[in-house]
Amino acid sequence: MIIFTLFMVVILTMQKQNPTLLSVVSLATGALFLFSLLVRQNINFKPFFTSKFNFLTSKIRHQKEFDLPKDILFDKMMEVLTEARFKVRYADKGAGVLFATSNISIFSWGENIYVDMAEADGMTKVDFCSACFFGIVSWGKNEQNYERLMETFESSLII
Repeated sequence: MIIFTLFMVVILTMQKQNPTLLSVVSLATGALFLFSLLVRQNINFKPFFTSKFNFLTSKIRHQKEFDLPKDILFDKMMEVLTEARFKVRYADKGAGVLFATSNISIFSWGENIYVDMAEADGMTKVDFCSACFFGIVSWGKNEQNYERLMETFESSLII
């Protein structure tokens, strides 16, 4: 909220001092939004959305280890992502890579969900990343995505 307030102060100051600069900044922000919207569903732009230098996308990361082989865990995660109401956009079982998106809501333009799996010593390490496709603040949506995925995963294991 502090960043947003500072941003608004800068915008209002720029408007008084140089209306042309405000137009350029507004146009650049709009262009970046449209670019993000267009490439959002493409796995090739994962580095753009997950980069620590992209300050316009709020993101969270979690790592968790499972005592399951990667192949079995991959199939289970595919099932769980669908049950948790994410739309799977890309899946590569050999590489252990899953990419899904969440729907647009009143609080968010939607998030990109990246799940990477690597197997070592009979354990599978899962790297989870939820990134808002455009937004400095996620309003808790990224964390909710992780919690929803893990809750759905755990409930799917109950017989």
